[in-house]
Amino acid sequence: MPNAWKEFRGKDQNAKDFVAQLPIPSMVYLKREPDNVYSSNAIAVYYQNYNKIGYISENYTKEIQRVFPPELSSTTIVKAKVIGKIGNITLTADVDTPKECLLAPEPYKRRFAPSPFDISMPFMEEENKIELVTNLLLPRDFNDKDAEELINLSEYYYTQIPLTLCDVDCKNTSRILNKLKDFTNNHPAISSSTKKKLENLCHKIQNLVANIHREEDRNKIYENHLVRMKKFFSNEKDGFFKRYDDNYLKVPLGLAKTEVIESEINRLTAWLDKVPRGIFHSHNLKKKDIVPQMRYLHLSRREMYDIMGTELVVLRLKEQLYQNELIKNLESYSEQQNAVPDEVCIPDDCRDAINKVMTPSFTLPNKVVKISRNQIVKAAYVIDLTANVQVAMLMAISIDVEAIRSGTKCIDFIRALIGIGVLKYSDDKAIKNMSDGMNKKLKTLKRNKEHVSSNHPDYLLWKDKDKEIGKEIYKAMTTEEL
Repeated sequence: MPNAWKEFRGKDQNAKDFVAQLPIPSMVYLKREPDNVYSSNAIAVYYQNYNKIGYISENYTKEIQRVFPPELSSTTIVKAKVIGKIGNITLTADVDTPKECLLAPEPYKRRFAPSPFDISMPFMEEENKIELVTNLLLPRDFNDKDAEELINLSEYYYTQIPLTLCDVDCKNTSRILNKLKDFTNNHPAISSSTKKKLENLCHKIQNLVANIHREEDRNKIYENHLVRMKKFFSNEKDGFFKRYDDNYLKVPLGLAKTEVIESEINRLTAWLDKVPRGIFHSHNLKKKDIVPQMRYLHLSRREMYDIMGTELVVLRLKEQLYQNELIKNLESYSEQQNAVPDEVCIPDDCRDAINKVMTPSFTLPNKVVKISRNQIVKAAYVIDLTANVQVAMLMAISIDVEAIRSGTKCIDFIRALIGIGVLKYSDDKAIKNMSDGMNKKLKTLKRNKEHVSSNHPDYLLWKDKDKEIGKEIYKAMTTEEL
């Protein structure tokens, strides 16, 4: 059956390089992704190193779906043989339905209510790899000549399985362990070195099974899993958090109204409260008891994701509520502190520039929230406001810490400084002259940054005296006191 897919992950050049060096013929594995954010018919393609290399072209997915069992399961794996190349990043392949590669999903009845979300929540790639390797191991009858392949698959499985607490993974780990033991005992013709490898592998997996049942290890696995899920969901392009904001908050979380956030927290916590055995409902339940309670329920991978994903969304909403309250209190406290006397002559366009240019607040790496206007006023005191280059440095650092909006023009920044009383207004010509001088300096600072890749504050890339002044500005912008 002819087939094609395009390399959607990574840059085009990487895809072209991969296809150029791919030997013909090559074996690949096909796996359905019913929770894919773009299409529930998506079929992923994995290479022999178990890494995803692309997807079946949408023109062929319906045709290829017919070789999978009728159940909408992501656990079935099908082999395909790459037989040709078309263009730079498109391949053709023959697809079979080899019986040894099919592992029928076990009958399963959901333990609790459906997901509280109407949007898909895809699995992390590590989960897909675990399902892939499991389906290449369990259904197959390995012969003596397949011993090395059995060892390699099992070794790879061993490196992946500590990442999960899913009940079906724990059961499959025991099954794989028994498969390795049976193979060792029932194939006396294998070499002594191969037998030794199998015995060592059995010992490692046996210890792994024991560790999963240890309280300290399973709690660590759970916490690490939450951290990885949070990072996975935070993808700005199509991550779960962004799609949740679009569908339920209708705006980015930072712009959502407090009453909307509170309503969502109530809805999601009510769903969590209905999970059996009171995992989240009991206020006396200790954190260390959550994992064994979840394990006791024998949850599927999808149910685990529903619970953990909901927990992450609730925590994210609560953090935003806390920030909203903190900002509200800080703004109330500083309102009179920053008020510009009525008798000071400030043009309307300068007053309007304050909200146009400045963000309400910004968050430091240590999660401390700062009021943008307050910190800009403080930083202005450490520079010479008559020097265009130093005002430009203040602007650059304000953008870096997100105290002013990205893309702000120099002339608007100057007007905002006049609006909050940092600079005195004389006439529009003086504003224009200062803006021209600032633009030249900002171009120089930008060139310095382009030559160095760094996650540190931008001023650290500046040179000599600029760096010293930048240090003082940054310190004033990020601390309470001057």
